[in-house]
Amino acid sequence: MKKKMFLILLVVLLALPVFAGGEKEDKDDGKYEIAYVLKSQAQPFWNHVRIGGMNFAKENSDKMNATLYFAKDDAAVEEGLAILENVIVSEPDIIAMALINPETMSTIVDKAAAAGIPTVMVGDSVKLWTDAYSAEFLSYDYGGGEMAGEFLVNYLKENNIPLEGKVAVHSALAGLISLQNRCNGFQDKVLELAPNMEFIDWVYSDVDPMKEVSLTQDQISAYGDELTCIYLDAGPTLPAAIRVFDEQNVSDKIVLIGWDSSPEAITGLEEGQLKGLVLQDPFGIGYNSMEAALNILEGKTVKKDNLMPTVIFTKDDVGTREAAEFLDPVLKEIK
Repeated sequence: MKKKMFLILLVVLLALPVFAGGEKEDKDDGKYEIAYVLKSQAQPFWNHVRIGGMNFAKENSDKMNATLYFAKDDAAVEEGLAILENVIVSEPDIIAMALINPETMSTIVDKAAAAGIPTVMVGDSVKLWTDAYSAEFLSYDYGGGEMAGEFLVNYLKENNIPLEGKVAVHSALAGLISLQNRCNGFQDKVLELAPNMEFIDWVYSDVDPMKEVSLTQDQISAYGDELTCIYLDAGPTLPAAIRVFDEQNVSDKIVLIGWDSSPEAITGLEEGQLKGLVLQDPFGIGYNSMEAALNILEGKTVKKDNLMPTVIFTKDDVGTREAAEFLDPVLKEIK
């Protein structure tokens, strides 16, 4: 029995949260306790989600204590599950959580509901597997893809480029619904507006920058002047594609469109390798998720399913203060 208790304690210690301000708030102060469980901070997107949620918490610190948890990286599925299991044991008033894998994480939502703990989904959806969540906030992925498709057609028209040729889609991961929606929205809109364009088979980088380099190089070599556009549906591998465009000097021949902000993406816009950048609103997702969590606890009506709009940036959008804060919410983080 002592050995078993030691192992349980060890698991709990390994999943200790990262607390805003460096220490856990007193649970007996009459405030709501909100567990804010995110994917790792390895990608700028999730750091910006953190800032949005924690900004709201700090603005409403008279009503709530928000405790921040995250795993060491996005692929640490078991660590994320352990953190969430222990969060449920700690009995917060509500959990606002990002998902590692929607199908797997839906079991956590069900467990929380059974324990009487409402949940708010941050940045992804479990609705295909459970309806036990209280609210969800995610990007309108299909709409963002449509926006990118319309941008491509308009760019070609404005530059007197024929609405024909081959279009390549590079997805970061196979089977991820949000990414499928981004690609489907893009393809559907392009073919609606320019039916003579031809989509070649989608390829997958598996979130591997080196694989993305190979995919981009291979397609540029294989299709040459027939290739009109390469479209990437996620940020982690976009810098790799930008680098290939720069090295091979093909930016005036092939349109590169991608998702999500990074220093490399902004430089790519400024220097012309990247023509359009679809941006989610991670700050808004975090902020609205935390606001919904507080509203739920206060008994207010909260819409269950919420799609956050995307925007598309070009070279002309870079440089304004508004754009800078959207691209890098660190500029408006409340310390």
